[in-house]
Amino acid sequence: MNKIMKICLAICLWGMILQGSAQTQIAFISDAHIQDVDGHAERVRSMEAQVQSTRLFNENYYVFLAALDDVARRDIRWVVLPGDLTDDGQFFNQQKIKELLNSYAAAKGMRFFVTTGNHDPALPLGLVKKNTHFLAADGSRVTREDSCAGYVSQMECYADFGFFPRKDDCYWESPFTSYTYDKYAYEDACRESVLGKRTYTLCDSLTATDASYLVEPVDGLWLLAIDGGVYLPKEMKDGKWTYQGSSAGYNLVLKHKPFLLPWVRKVVEEARKRHKTLVAFSHYPLVDFNDGVSESVRRMWGDRCFDLHRVPEAEVSEAFLQVGLRLHFAGHMHVNDTGIWEGKDGKHLYNIQVPSIATYVPAYKILTIESDEVFRVETVMLDTVPGFDSLFPLYRAEYQSDSLRGHSPVWNKEILSARTYGEFCDYQFRDLVRLRFIPRDLPESWQACLDFTGARMLKAVSGEDKSDDADWTDWCMKDLVLDLYRLRYAERLALKDIPETRLAAYRYLFDRARISPLRSAEVEIVNGLGTLFLAFLNGEPCQNFVIDLEKDAITGD
Repeated sequence: MNKIMKICLAICLWGMILQGSAQTQIAFISDAHIQDVDGHAERVRSMEAQVQSTRLFNENYYVFLAALDDVARRDIRWVVLPGDLTDDGQFFNQQKIKELLNSYAAAKGMRFFVTTGNHDPALPLGLVKKNTHFLAADGSRVTREDSCAGYVSQMECYADFGFFPRKDDCYWESPFTSYTYDKYAYEDACRESVLGKRTYTLCDSLTATDASYLVEPVDGLWLLAIDGGVYLPKEMKDGKWTYQGSSAGYNLVLKHKPFLLPWVRKVVEEARKRHKTLVAFSHYPLVDFNDGVSESVRRMWGDRCFDLHRVPEAEVSEAFLQVGLRLHFAGHMHVNDTGIWEGKDGKHLYNIQVPSIATYVPAYKILTIESDEVFRVETVMLDTVPGFDSLFPLYRAEYQSDSLRGHSPVWNKEILSARTYGEFCDYQFRDLVRLRFIPRDLPESWQACLDFTGARMLKAVSGEDKSDDADWTDWCMKDLVLDLYRLRYAERLALKDIPETRLAAYRYLFDRARISPLRSAEVEIVNGLGTLFLAFLNGEPCQNFVIDLEKDAITGD
C-alpha cells in the first residue's frame, strides 16, 4: 500500500470514528427505588402505603427490567443511573441491582454508571429499618426489619459501575487522586481509589466519604458523577453519631464539600483542553425545577410544598456555572423538567430532570451527542411493562382483609383494572393527589371551593353562566388541581391525560379571573392556580429537544 493510499485510509477511518462519536447515546434511568419482590411476596408493600407515597414500591422491579430491555433494543451501550436505585438501600435490594446490571452487561454489552441518592444510602453508615406496611398472604399487615447499606458497602457492591476504576477505562479519577491525565496508569488509579483515601472533614473532626468520580469509558467521552449528598450529624447516641438525611442535596455542598467546586472546575478545563465531551450528572438538581414559580408557591402555600426545601439556592446554581459546568442531569425530584440558570455573565447552565420510572409519568431519557457542543434529548415513556399486574391478587386480598376488619380502604379499587403500567401509575397518582397533596398543600380556605364545577367557579369569578355547557359542568376544581399536579410532575407528558376541551376551559377560566374586577376568595384561588398551571404548561422544552452550548440555546417540543 503506497503512502497516499495509507493517508486516505487514515482519513476515512478518522471520519468514521468522528461519525460514530457524534452519535454516541447515553440512557438515563433514575429513581427506580427497586424492591426485589419477584418471587418474594413477603417483600410486597401494601397498596395503602403506595397510594400515599411519591413513588411506587413494588411494580418498580418490573418497570426497571422493561426500561433496560427498551434501552437494549435501541442498541444503547451506556446507561447512567442517577441514584435511588433501591427502595432504601436494603442489602437484598442492592444485591439484586448488582445481579441485574451484571446480567445485562454480559448479555447486551451494556455499561452502567451509578451515583449515590438519598435512599441509597439513606444514611452514611447504614441503618436497620422497620416498616409495618408489608403484606401477608391473606392481605393483613406484617412488620419487616431490614438492614440497609451505607456508603462503603454500597460503593463496594457497585464497584464495577463507576465508583472504582476498571482496566478497560481510558481514564478514571476522583476529587482526591493526585495523578494527571498524561501520566495515567490503571495501577495508580487502583491505589488512589481506595475508600480510605476518599474522605473529607465534614465538620469539626468528623470525616465522611465522597463518591464523586470522573470516568472516560471510551475515548472522547467524559462522564462526571458528582456526589451532592451531605449527611450532617444530628446527635451523639450510645457513643456514636446519628445523622440527618441528605434530601436537601446541593444546598449543603458549598459549605460542607468545598473541595468539589475546584475539582469540577479542573475537570471542565481539562475536558475543554483535551477536546472531551463532558456530561455531568448527580442525584440532585442544580437548578430550580419548578419553572420559576417557587416563590409564588412559597407565598401561597408555605415552605414545605412543591419540594421547596430541595430547590437549589441561587448561589449554588451560579457557583457551578462559574466553574464552567453547562450540562447536568439529575433525578431525586421524580419530575420531568428542564431548568435553565442564567448566570451573571449571561451564560446558561442546563439542568435536565430525569423522571422516575416509578411514578407518574414513568419515563427515562436518551442523550444523543451530536457534537462536542450539540446534545439531543429524547424522553421515552414506559407504558408496556410485562408483569406489572402480577401482584394484583395480593392487593385484592389486602382490600378484602381491610374491609372485613372494619378498616375502610383508602385507595380506589379501580386501579386493579389498569390495562397498562402507565394507566396503573395514573390511578396511583390520582389517589396520591387526593390523599396527600390536597390535604397537605392547599390552604384550608381553598378546600371549600374544590367541589365547585367549572361552571360555578367561572360564574363566581366573572358572572358568566356556562351551566348548560357540558365542557364546564363535567369537571370540578379537584380535577383542575389534579391536572395541575400532573403537569408539575410530568409537564408536557401529562397532556395525554388532559382533554383538549378541558385545557381550553382552564385557560379561559384563568383569563377571566385575571381581568376580573372582583376581589373575592374565588378570584384569588383561580389566579393562584393559574399562575402555577400555566408555568408548568409553558415551561422550557423537556420532552424532545436540542441543547446547543455554542449558541447557548435550547429548541424543541
